[in-house]
Amino acid sequence: MNRSDLVILGFLNRKPMYGYEIIQFTKMHALDVWAGIKMPSIYKALQRLETKIYISGKQVVEGNNPPRKVFTITKKGIQYFREILEYFLGSNSELNSDFWMATSFMGKGISRKLFLQLLDKRLEKIAHHAKHHKEKCDFSEEEKKNIPFYILILIEMGEEMHKAQKRTLNKLKNEVLKPENEFVFLKEEEI
Repeated sequence: MNRSDLVILGFLNRKPMYGYEIIQFTKMHALDVWAGIKMPSIYKALQRLETKIYISGKQVVEGNNPPRKVFTITKKGIQYFREILEYFLGSNSELNSDFWMATSFMGKGISRKLFLQLLDKRLEKIAHHAKHHKEKCDFSEEEKKNIPFYILILIEMGEEMHKAQKRTLNKLKNEVLKPENEFVFLKEEEI
């Protein structure tokens, strides 16, 4: 499962798009930077996804413009999208960018119940990391005198990152539970 598939299917799950448009959206959301999604991988993934019948391309002519291939996600593609979305949301990867990238594409791709389960799993993971971090980095004032300043700053940053992630995940969880946000999720009968 790769990020390019997630990005392409995530965008096509929202609306039909042509290849260059997907690349523009990828750049607009800075996925080329923070998720390492590059233009050649988008085009290769489009070809691969079309071959596997996860997407369907159709030549479209608009006005005096040259023909462009507009892609739509197929039923088989929707199923695959849901699988890779769940994979990245539930990943034990240390790369937080995988989780957050998948979160940005979760609309109409996952049920509320499953997303809440995956959020709880992520919160548990962060709690475990924070506990481990605290145990390994709980130095006395005397010990701190022998640790380079930059290491102390990195240790502090790690603590702050755990707190920020926990705060953000709890905020996300609270929003998920609000009835007015139910429309974002798949209904159980759609699964």
